[in-house]
Amino acid sequence: MGSKLRWISIVITGLLSYLLASAPVKKLLLFEDVFKDNVHEVVFSHQTLILFILLSIFVIVEFIIHSRDRNKTLETQCHNICRYIYKYIEKNIGHDFAHDVRVTIFKVMRPNTDSVFVKAVSRYQTKEPSKKTKLTFRPGEGVAGCCLKTQSLIYEQLPLYNEKNHELYYNVSWKDYKLEPKKVDKLNIKSCLFLGIPIKCFDTEKTWGVLVIDSTKKDEKFNEEFARELEEIIEHYTAFFIEEDKQ
Repeated sequence: MGSKLRWISIVITGLLSYLLASAPVKKLLLFEDVFKDNVHEVVFSHQTLILFILLSIFVIVEFIIHSRDRNKTLETQCHNICRYIYKYIEKNIGHDFAHDVRVTIFKVMRPNTDSVFVKAVSRYQTKEPSKKTKLTFRPGEGVAGCCLKTQSLIYEQLPLYNEKNHELYYNVSWKDYKLEPKKVDKLNIKSCLFLGIPIKCFDTEKTWGVLVIDSTKKDEKFNEEFARELEEIIEHYTAFFIEEDKQ
């Protein structure tokens, strides 16, 4: 799709150059004898409008291309960050634990509005094919939303989810994270261990997004002390998110 859009830009650029080159003689160059005189007259009597339309299409296409390239760069960088965090957990905690871990980056959408929320832009996991959640979380909703609201690290252990205690899981999810049972049911995985780390742009005092690590297993090595280590790692990526936010 991106290559097709690039070709549209090239074609429009060619048409603009062609019309400007033809303007002095009021004839479509190379087609003087192909089209009747009234065709040439119509084209050049509406030359300004045609140029405006072509230029508008060119600007729109270039904007779409730029946005897609920017999104692709963001997705690639976020994927690399998620993968690095996963590998760090695997190295320091162990493969068996890491195999049940998911690392997700949520980005703040519609900041500074009453309808602000976070949505997933990248995820890394190995236990099963990655499914980027389509769920969004408002401030105070879920670990990602609570992390956004408090703008501070959140480390939480929930009851294991199974048929016997699913009501307990629902109750804790609602009481502590305002996550309704119907939204819990929509989660791909019902994890029992959560770590939320705000991704901050320190130069603007804003929270760019939230990194969430969740697991269906618990391990004593994955504690608050280890969580602070991961928080320091995320701080090293601050410069990237500052630059992305300014674009």
